[in-house]
Amino acid sequence: MSGDNGNPLAEAAKKSFAASFGAVLQIVPDEGKPLWIDGRAAPPNISDAAPKDAETACVLCSRRDSLVRAFANNRAFESAYVSGRIAVSGDMSVMARLELGPKK
Repeated sequence: MSGDNGNPLAEAAKKSFAASFGAVLQIVPDEGKPLWIDGRAAPPNISDAAPKDAETACVLCSRRDSLVRAFANNRAFESAYVSGRIAVSGDMSVMARLELGPKK
């Protein structure tokens, strides 16, 4: 994704989504523009526009700072979800396939 300098959410997503997960995920922060993670590619493609060839399977909504912290690793994401800081709608099986963490 080009032009994301200064966007902490896009930077955190770039570092965190390392493995494909076979679906399109939309991330909606409370402030700022949403992001789409196309997990059909390896590594996933991160964009500020929805892919034209696929429906969004799952949507994550939260405060932007909570999302940035949650993308630090899978355990932080699970904790944020369980505590209610991240709301999830759509296909919950996508969440089970996510592997978050630094790219190897």
